[in-house]
Amino acid sequence: MKKLSIFLASLAVLVGFSSCEDKKEPTYQNPTSFELNTPELQDQYYQLTEGNTFEIVCKSQPNYGYSAVTYYSAEVSLTDDFAECSTLKNGNSTSSRMTFNDADLALAICSLMGLTSDDEGYVFTSPVKVYFRGKAYLDGVEGSEITSSNVVSLNQVMPYFAVPSPGYIWLVGQPEGWAGPSAANIKHYEPWRLFEDDDAIGSAVYHGTFTIDAGTAMFRFYTSMTDWDTDSYGTQEEDNPIEFDFDGNTFNNPLVKGKGSFSFPNWAGGQMQQTVDMANMEVTFVAL
Repeated sequence: MKKLSIFLASLAVLVGFSSCEDKKEPTYQNPTSFELNTPELQDQYYQLTEGNTFEIVCKSQPNYGYSAVTYYSAEVSLTDDFAECSTLKNGNSTSSRMTFNDADLALAICSLMGLTSDDEGYVFTSPVKVYFRGKAYLDGVEGSEITSSNVVSLNQVMPYFAVPSPGYIWLVGQPEGWAGPSAANIKHYEPWRLFEDDDAIGSAVYHGTFTIDAGTAMFRFYTSMTDWDTDSYGTQEEDNPIEFDFDGNTFNNPLVKGKGSFSFPNWAGGQMQQTVDMANMEVTFVAL
């Protein structure tokens, strides 16, 4: 009986020790490597097409010491030493089965080749070889980024000319004359566009300066030339203008998706510099 008691006590100690071991918190460790699979399309002719996607899949994943939400992307280059490279955004950022847009790869290739808007009309006559390496990291964990230990390639990629250019929107109303947002009026609205800055493509912040006669400043903004009801932005959803006093040199106001126009009955006339920030949904107008 005494021996049985000693045995049971020893067993309890071992179980307790094992239980403590099981409750240890996972410990972060710096990963040493991860690999990419050879793409199925590696040696196939691949025509890039806007709207299409392709995959680069991880063969193994970084070991961070515990099950962690890992973010994946890829770098692309025209040389296997990646002396110059661009980053491609993974369509599902936390998936090791990475999905990329053909359009993004076309942009990257043109950028790496040094093509600019001045080369408009450039035609690719033969496919190019494109190299990829993976990148992985943990959000908010400094030093967790790691590059794949191997490089893979697509050997016959046929690109198309794709160079980013500043986006633009349209001013509709006075002073342009309320011609109406439609495909038929595209030419009419060419002088009434607000553009992104060349160094801020994709920012959705648009600028324009227009001469507006006294007492005639009433307008809103459109992101497409489709019809009156689509893609209109102004002061409110309802199709009624809201009047404001243009006191001093600067006017600031929220921007709302809708057909309510900005109206300035006391506008003194002259040039109005307009900034339409669609990222933060606000406008700034300055009297010059």
